[in-house]
Amino acid sequence: MRKTTLLIFATLITLCASAQDNMEAFRHFSIGAEVGLHGFGVEVAVPVQKHFVVKAGYNWAPAGDLIRTDLVIDTKELRELQEQYSTLHEFEHKFGDEALIDAGVGLNLSNMKVMLNWYPFAFGRFYLAGGVYYTPSSKTDTPFLSVSGTTTENDWAALKELNQLERQYNPTAPERELALTIGDEKYPVIEKDGCGYMQADFRMDPLKYYLGLGLGRCIPNRTVGLQLEAGAMIYHNSVLYCQDKEVGSITDAAEGLDNDAKEILEYVDKYPIYPQVTLRLSFRAL
Repeated sequence: MRKTTLLIFATLITLCASAQDNMEAFRHFSIGAEVGLHGFGVEVAVPVQKHFVVKAGYNWAPAGDLIRTDLVIDTKELRELQEQYSTLHEFEHKFGDEALIDAGVGLNLSNMKVMLNWYPFAFGRFYLAGGVYYTPSSKTDTPFLSVSGTTTENDWAALKELNQLERQYNPTAPERELALTIGDEKYPVIEKDGCGYMQADFRMDPLKYYLGLGLGRCIPNRTVGLQLEAGAMIYHNSVLYCQDKEVGSITDAAEGLDNDAKEILEYVDKYPIYPQVTLRLSFRAL
């Protein structure tokens, strides 16, 4: 196993180590396919000078949740109200000690990109990369990180049953809600597909910056080449929203999550960078 690992590593270094000696401005271009911590991507690359290559492409991540977590809603007042009405009505659905929202934590990494690679040595394999990522739709539609989930059917049915009873016996009473408490604010759950639905979004400017370094040729000597790159996406103006309402304290919001989800939210708030490691396969087209 150890020999196999060393052989694979040596092969990667060999493929990445070819000299970048054929970059004639606008005389060649390549098509690349990549995979990394940002998901998948495609790009085209064109040399603009012996030391510089311009690239443009698109990245996307597979749909799905990174992890799942529970959001906890206190139901003490609702349970007490049910008990008050228990002499008048036999409830079909009852609240437990708390209502749980089964939520998934997902990342949106779909971006267009424009990059510039600089090869400091005319015949070298090492390069520095810099550029921008851009999310092509609004920040509201494409949050960087989302936490969303639903209540149980029983909890939502219990709320509707309680409100129906309130309208019958106390028409002036306010509508009762299941609401997530963050700090001093309450964020009511809304109805979706017969259950209560809650969503929190970590949004940022659609324009992000990128810095990185790597090994390998953008324009392969032969048909195929390999690149290995490490870097970071840098974002700014990040804001947390819950039910489309701005949350004042991300620290307060993180307190309601389990350890894994809490660490993710605190990290993206404290450190405005998303690390990337990319393996790219380039096909010389001209």
